Amino acid sequence: MDNSIEDESDSDYFDDPESGSEAEDGESQTSEDNDEIDLENFKLNDDSTWQSSYSSRSGMTWSSISHRSTKTNSSNHTIEKAGPTEITEDVSSIEDAFICFMSEKIIQKILIYSNMEYIRNIASNEKPQEITMMELKAFIGLLLLAGVLGKFKDRPKMFMEKKFDDKTTREERKRTDKFTAIREIWSDFQNYLKTCYTPGSYVTIDEQLLGFRGKCPFQSYYVFNAFPYIGRQPDQQKQKHIGTNVVLELLQPLYGSSRNVTIDNFFTSVSLAKELQTKNLTLIGTLRNNKPEIPMEFQPNKNREVGSSLFGFQDNLTLVSFVPKQNKAVLLLYSKHHDNQVDNKTGKPIIILDYNKTKGTVDTADQMCHKFTVQSGGRFVSFMGW
Repeated sequence: MDNSIEDESDSDYFDDPESGSEAEDGESQTSEDNDEIDLENFKLNDDSTWQSSYSSRSGMTWSSISHRSTKTNSSNHTIEKAGPTEITEDVSSIEDAFICFMSEKIIQKILIYSNMEYIRNIASNEKPQEITMMELKAFIGLLLLAGVLGKFKDRPKMFMEKKFDDKTTREERKRTDKFTAIREIWSDFQNYLKTCYTPGSYVTIDEQLLGFRGKCPFQSYYVFNAFPYIGRQPDQQKQKHIGTNVVLELLQPLYGSSRNVTIDNFFTSVSLAKELQTKNLTLIGTLRNNKPEIPMEFQPNKNREVGSSLFGFQDNLTLVSFVPKQNKAVLLLYSKHHDNQVDNKTGKPIIILDYNKTKGTVDTADQMCHKFTVQSGGRFVSFMGW
């Protein structure tokens, strides 16, 4: 994937230099347009542009008047209780917690594959001494400790002997899967992630890039629910709507759960928002201004007043265009809010404040992964995934 696509930092526009992206007391003070709208004098949030509706070049029409003053009722509450699941109830030690995610089944597979490779590589006159389960667990513990202490620099010899698949069948599997060298272990791990914890009402999708210097047929990952983005598989045709497909794949375990997903402008589209609504999920995300569904009035314009906002409403969707600075416009799409509330303190739409509250979770996870990494300068994709 081309990671050089223009993406002006949303935080540069959303964050208030004095008060930050959220009110200091944690609660937003809001103001709403008059309950009774006088169409003769109607003017929305002091923006110089007034219309009862707006049309985009795709023919999509957005009303300037919200016919709904509340959030989507079907998406206000999550049926499941967020937090650790019943599987984690008996956890009483660090080892118990580790086994919840890296199960005995996964470690046993790594042990089998590693010993298969070890036996193949030893000299014929040597007596094979296979790696034991205790040795493998001790080695994994050393890797984690080195990551916590930030001292993982040199690869132990045992690291080079560790394998995550049956090498004798790898070439055949590579014809249909570029990630096959660690796919089996990766899939098992992601299944355990989903069984140990129930997400809250808000989830976030974004990209995370992993450093790698070896030969690799792909270079980017989308990390959420342990999903690696590897581009086209060898036998796959060119994909369309990659961002939409990635989001739908990642959210599949959450279909029907009444959750909201926060995404950036690479993923956000009107069609995706409508598709997620059919799966009882809502969306909030920034939009690129080249989307055909965006009316001309919502685009950057030097005549628009700094700090002003325009709102457009259609069915269960809300489009907002906020002017953070001269000749700039930040566009957001929300399928949960259906009003034009603005925070009195910052002058920003509540939709933007909601976005700021939830957008940083992937960045936080990315920082933790890099801070406590056990990755070294290896040349193998499987080691990077591990």
